[in-house]
Amino acid sequence: MSEEDYKKLHPVLSEVTKTYVDLYTNRPNEKNREQLIKLEALLHEKLEAIQKAKEKAD
Repeated sequence: MSEEDYKKLHPVLSEVTKTYVDLYTNRPNEKNREQLIKLEALLHEKLEAIQKAKEKAD
């Protein structure tokens, strides 16, 4: 049975399978995105601390 025949016979199952494959394929990208968000938050905290220190020095 070809892939196209399978999609025609089982459209829902085919889409669920595609979704799972996409999730596992993109999962490393999601982990990278989460790490970047955490690093961005840390960067903002450090920048705020630097700005406060500069204001106190002035």
